[in-house]
Amino acid sequence: MTEFVQRLERVRERIAAAASAAGRPATDIALLAVSKRHPRESILEARAAGLSDFGENYVQEALEKFPVEGARLHFIGPLQRNKIRKLLPVTSLIHGVATRSVLEAVHRISQETGTVSDILLQLHLTDEPTKSGFTPDEFQELLPICQDLTNVRIRGIMCMGPLEGGPEAARPAFACARQMLSRLRESFPDAEVLSMGMSDDLEVAIAEGSTMVRVGTALFGSRS
Repeated sequence: MTEFVQRLERVRERIAAAASAAGRPATDIALLAVSKRHPRESILEARAAGLSDFGENYVQEALEKFPVEGARLHFIGPLQRNKIRKLLPVTSLIHGVATRSVLEAVHRISQETGTVSDILLQLHLTDEPTKSGFTPDEFQELLPICQDLTNVRIRGIMCMGPLEGGPEAARPAFACARQMLSRLRESFPDAEVLSMGMSDDLEVAIAEGSTMVRVGTALFGSRS
């Protein structure tokens, strides 16, 4: 058994235990392997171990490593408008749509290329200035606009907890994100993805309704 497989088993055990404690089946929670700053060989090893979904934060790095046969690329980092056209052809789901201008640019480029792009709306639910995303008020104002974006398919919501304070400090943000997903589904019934929870706080995220946890360090070890 390789070191990666051992780490993967531990992460799956944590997900299963958290899901059981929340009265949910573990199959409700997808595992997104965050492969940023890890070589393509690590992705191939993870694929051989059965993982299919991988998260990258940087467009150039993602383009150097993907496509990978059988793998779905999720872009989870801040997205600049001038990188969208390069990214869309290789990306299954964009998590980090954090501004209206990026949202509209994804829609426009998707129209031009005759495609429909799957996205998550990123929320800003902490008071940290380094984080981006829609505040609850901005999110509410955005929903009517989203109705007209025919070449964008809104699959759900992504959020992050605060950097400090430990896992429990993330609970208020995660609970708020769950409520906002319910609000989103009133207009977009197919929006089912709640992407929240990472290596340190995935248990709290699952307790608050996460359907996709983004795990990097606990799977791949420290980043180079």
